[in-house]
Amino acid sequence: MSSPRSEFLAGVRAELPILLGVIPFGLIYGVLALEAGLPPDAALAMSSIVFAGSAQFVGSQLFAAGAPGIVIVLTTFVVNLRHLLYSASVAPHVRHLRPAWKWLLAYLLTDEAYAVSITYYNRQHNPPDPNAHWFFLGAGLALWSTWQVSSAVGIFLGAQVP
Repeated sequence: MSSPRSEFLAGVRAELPILLGVIPFGLIYGVLALEAGLPPDAALAMSSIVFAGSAQFVGSQLFAAGAPGIVIVLTTFVVNLRHLLYSASVAPHVRHLRPAWKWLLAYLLTDEAYAVSITYYNRQHNPPDPNAHWFFLGAGLALWSTWQVSSAVGIFLGAQVP
């Protein structure tokens, strides 16, 4: 059986190659959000609250087009419906966790974190490692941190460029 720390670090390491592709998108999101007319604090809050790149890009563009708030919310909801499928396939692997863990992992469930975590879960033997959720946490937090920093840098750079 592995330790929570070793699982967490394994999740971070598994996510690292993907992060190289995430950084440019975070930068672009930050610049485009400002270009769309979102205030810097709202653009940054969107990265923290929504934390879904494709929905953030779509939401920013709809905001720029002057779409009603309900249209923006419904569109981002539809764009993120794929997360229901991700949740369904991860559910058997996290069923044993307390609700607080499930909520945290649900928040961190993105395309990139899902890809490395479900691959890892599917390689587990019976019985599965009781610390495997720490892998998911490591992958998710690595992505979350990278997205937040790259979005913030994009917002900062976008504010500096006229």
